[in-house]
Amino acid sequence: MLFRVSPVFGHLSGAVVHFLAVQVPLLRHHASSPVRDFAFRCCRKEVCADSLSELNRVSSFDQVLEDRDVREVEREEPCEANEEEKRSAVTAMENVFSVLTHYSEVTGRLVCSKRCSTPDVGLLSTSLIISLGRIKQSFVLTNPRLPDMPIVYASDAFLKLTGYGRDEVLGRNCRFLGGTDTDTSTLHLIRENIRTEQPCTVRILNYRKDKSSFWNFLHISPVRDGSGKVAYFVGVQIEDDYKNEDGQCLSPEKRQLSVVGVVKVAVRSLSMSAGSSKS
Repeated sequence: MLFRVSPVFGHLSGAVVHFLAVQVPLLRHHASSPVRDFAFRCCRKEVCADSLSELNRVSSFDQVLEDRDVREVEREEPCEANEEEKRSAVTAMENVFSVLTHYSEVTGRLVCSKRCSTPDVGLLSTSLIISLGRIKQSFVLTNPRLPDMPIVYASDAFLKLTGYGRDEVLGRNCRFLGGTDTDTSTLHLIRENIRTEQPCTVRILNYRKDKSSFWNFLHISPVRDGSGKVAYFVGVQIEDDYKNEDGQCLSPEKRQLSVVGVVKVAVRSLSMSAGSSKS
């Protein structure tokens, strides 16, 4: 058979997230040949049999044909796929990729068959990642210039709060934290403030990876670059049982604003240094 394998790339990161494989039988005889019948008869028995005993209940006539077919297969010389079989594999691959692409658009985790050239606005520089890594609070950075405004940075505290891994978060819209009891009016308020590029603070019911819920005291604010354009949105999360936390001298509101301030300084400093280096 012709065995064709192709990687599936994440649209945002460009990393390989899956491998797709298709198989096309290489048939060198007409449709009624014993070799073709053997291949399909074998598949039926493996799919339909519930136990090994059922496999053994094969008629003696079928067994004779099967033994003959195996000998013919073993005697066959290695062969190469013809153009029609190659086209068949390519077509099957394209059809599967079409379904994958559509499904990824629905889920917000975009994939593609070729490594996409991600715009510069979607990549975080090493210096910015280092600066953001010093912040111990739970927060994410999203990019409004990319489709569906995906998360491009998630702090370790955010991953600990939600139970997700970093590879499960990057490239997704923050709506995956919502659930059946999440207030839609609150979501509408968030979307409206993002549309008008205004900060907002809400209390919203979110869900962890293990499906447990928690009240999220959430602050969202636009982050502008050196030219004054919105480069990112930062979302700072504090679980609503913050009164039980130890060693916190600042109120939740001040803690959120301090995170926003540090992120803004880091982004603006980076954009200004990039602009000066170009000049």
